Amino acid sequence: MVALSDQERRGFLRDEYLLLQNHYEDFDRRSLTIKGWIATGAAAALGISFSSSNRYTYFVPILVAILTAAFWYLEAYWKVFQAAIGDRIRIIEAYFRQDKLILEKNPSPFQAFHQFAASYKHHPELYEKDEGRRQSKLRRLRRQALKSYVYMPYAVIIFLSMVSFVLLLTTR
Repeated sequence: MVALSDQERRGFLRDEYLLLQNHYEDFDRRSLTIKGWIATGAAAALGISFSSSNRYTYFVPILVAILTAAFWYLEAYWKVFQAAIGDRIRIIEAYFRQDKLILEKNPSPFQAFHQFAASYKHHPELYEKDEGRRQSKLRRLRRQALKSYVYMPYAVIIFLSMVSFVLLLTTR
């Protein structure tokens, strides 16, 4: 390991923090864009299914629900990635506020990928001493998928798709 002065360490960690924070927020920006596309596409597809005279239009709501569920899954998976980046951000923030509870007192700069891989693979308690954070990827994925800012509007679209399916099936 290269010996760094405190000033060099602080400078490198500041730059890393700014880059990681921008990357972290980029997940949310992209997520909102995709949600807008999904909601618009779903509304259009469901509207077309009611205005079409084709006898198989009741399959459209099923397709909309399946595609929406796939995007819901992908966003939840993104949130697991985002949480792994968030662990490194939290370590750097704790370093700058000189938090006494931080497990890593002098975090080395240029360890973003290593930290991400460790956090994503094992989700260790890199910052807090919280054993509840050690969970399998499936459990973390499920926990992320059930957060309101993740499942909206996907759950609503799936519900409306199922209602549309029933209406189309009973009226055709």
